[in-house]
Amino acid sequence: MAAFAKLDDSPMFRKQILSLELEADELKERCQRLQKGCKRFMNSIGEAYEGDFTFADSLEAFGAGQDDPTSVAIGGPVMSKFTTALRELGTYKELLRSQVEHMLSDRLMQFMSTDLQNIKDCRRRFDKATSVYDQAREKFMSLKKGTKKDVVSELEEDLHNSKSSFERWRLNLVNALASFEAKKKFEFLESISAVMDAHMIYFKQGFELLRKLEPFVHQVLSYAQQSKEMANIEQDKLARSIQEFRTQAELASLRALSHAETSTSSDRIDVVGTDSYKTIEALMQSTANGPVQTIKQGYLLKRSSGLRGDGKRRFFVLDSRGTLYYHRNKRSKFPVDDDIGSHNVDLHTSTIKIDAEQSDLRFCFRIISPLKTYTFQAENEADRLDWVDKIRGVITSLLNSSLTKQLSLGRTHNNKFSEIYQDSILDSNMNCKEYDHVSKLLRSIAGNDACAECSALEPDWASLNLGILICIECSGVHRNLGVHISKVRSLTLDVKVWEPTIVDLFKALGNLFCNSVWEEAVLLDDNRMDDSNGNVLPVSKPSSGDPISIKEKYIQAKYVERLMVSKESDKHDLPPVNVHCWEAVKSHNIQALYRLLVVFDANPNTCYDEIRVASHCHDWDDPHDGLVNHMQFDSAIYQTIPSDINNFLDGCSLLHLACHVGDPVMVELLLQFGADINIKDFHGRTPLHCSIFRKNDALAKYLIRRGANTSITDGGGLTALERAMELGAISDEELFILLTGRI
Repeated sequence: MAAFAKLDDSPMFRKQILSLELEADELKERCQRLQKGCKRFMNSIGEAYEGDFTFADSLEAFGAGQDDPTSVAIGGPVMSKFTTALRELGTYKELLRSQVEHMLSDRLMQFMSTDLQNIKDCRRRFDKATSVYDQAREKFMSLKKGTKKDVVSELEEDLHNSKSSFERWRLNLVNALASFEAKKKFEFLESISAVMDAHMIYFKQGFELLRKLEPFVHQVLSYAQQSKEMANIEQDKLARSIQEFRTQAELASLRALSHAETSTSSDRIDVVGTDSYKTIEALMQSTANGPVQTIKQGYLLKRSSGLRGDGKRRFFVLDSRGTLYYHRNKRSKFPVDDDIGSHNVDLHTSTIKIDAEQSDLRFCFRIISPLKTYTFQAENEADRLDWVDKIRGVITSLLNSSLTKQLSLGRTHNNKFSEIYQDSILDSNMNCKEYDHVSKLLRSIAGNDACAECSALEPDWASLNLGILICIECSGVHRNLGVHISKVRSLTLDVKVWEPTIVDLFKALGNLFCNSVWEEAVLLDDNRMDDSNGNVLPVSKPSSGDPISIKEKYIQAKYVERLMVSKESDKHDLPPVNVHCWEAVKSHNIQALYRLLVVFDANPNTCYDEIRVASHCHDWDDPHDGLVNHMQFDSAIYQTIPSDINNFLDGCSLLHLACHVGDPVMVELLLQFGADINIKDFHGRTPLHCSIFRKNDALAKYLIRRGANTSITDGGGLTALERAMELGAISDEELFILLTGRI
């Protein structure tokens, strides 16, 4: 034994024992401090475990464990995965805490309570045995020569027994100290190493869990960023709509006030304006057999017929069935039975007069029926005139139509407006029932089974304007390029984006074709590798396993610097690019137009005048020779613009031409490349006007959903709605609603 070379009892031996005991006492103090820190560490892990579960529970209560509309709107189904992960991380913490307790805390307690305490016990017994042995030895050594043998024999036996006990406890102490010396060399290293191994397992388990969750987290973050961008766009649209609404309201108020002096007297029934009547009649006819539309609604003061003549403020609704009723308060969902609420005013047997019977009241009008006279007071003159105009329009329409048989349906149809809104939204998606199969459908296109940039399999993201499918990693690089270069959308999260027209556009393009345009220089360079004059591009196409920095460099060079677009194509033979663009749109050649827009950076807003000038300058045939009569602008001439657009191509853009040939996919491609959806031709007509002239209702609705402004007037001062009404009755109910701007 290295610690005790000699076991004989000697001062050196006693000094060695004392030194080891002092070391044991010092180590005990250290163990106590370590034990205290270990307990605090375990408590903190336990608190973290409880915190994880508390946070997971609160997140679940917030929305992750609910299926109500609010929870779905705030991402509850997505959060449910995060709550599961948080709880699993919490269980890993609890496992770490139990391992620290078992491998360190318990072993420290055992070391102090067993090994170190054993040294103390052995020392106490050794001291006691030493005292007994010293007394027995003194008694035996103090015997005189004449002492009796039996006394000598007894003391000698006591001395032998006490020495034997002394040696036993001396060696027990030696054994306890030797065990202490041996254990301190491995006991603590083993415990601490086991604790660190438990930490390593804890972090490894957490890493594996979060690594599996990482693609989903990135996908959700990307979706959240896109939703944020869309929300900002919607906020901007709302701000513009509010501004436009305020402007229109002010203009309407000014127009109403300007005609106040010529309004009808209180004793005569005036004739409703022709424009107002036509609009109201068209609306009433379009909803005759369908959901009810609201013609006008707002607050009026309903004057009582009693002696006091006071009034109550009520919210009145005039609907397309010719029913006038009111809500008791604005929170009511259904009409209230009170005067007009319980007895609808039968407008087809009523007349309306300006002012009340009491001439001192301002802004009043009366509805006079065979049964009762109702007096209402508006808040201002403009509001009064608008109510009177709308009610007269309804009365006139009722008298000249067959709607009287349907008046018994009454006010209960008002809250069905939500149904037509729901239908319009479904129709606006063009009845697409295959959103769940979009990914499979798009990946079946040539080259779309792999990422267009790094060839990663089964790409889940796309660039709408570039017409390609990309992986989630490359989608992040594309998003950093900006929406003016690449509009990134998810195949699985952004389901509303994938309308049939967008899907058809991707079918017409595909990764294989798009890369043949954007990477044409790479293909030409590969073909010239044997040519000494061949140029070597500064970047090469990455693979799915390459670092993101390499992919970013490649994508930047491809779309921003356009290093891979063939420069030889710049030497394009005559005729000019804009003529080729015109012919591509005319012949429905999506791929040809895409190549021209990319390679030559062709202007998507190219107008027919540019085509004609180019044709004459280079002695080519006019693309529509003989179809154009150039006319100087005269608003009187264009009051009756013919519906044949072939005779009026002056100033028409590529988008006008795409609408003329009725190609929604070509329209979408031009819009993706920045074509102005509200661009006007020489006659002031927009592509929406063109679609109306061609009686292409589906394309007209699509343009409105893509942002076409329905309030723009052409050279004749008429909107698309008014041009449509000139062509006859609007049979498409949704188109009528969209043109009137009610949805």
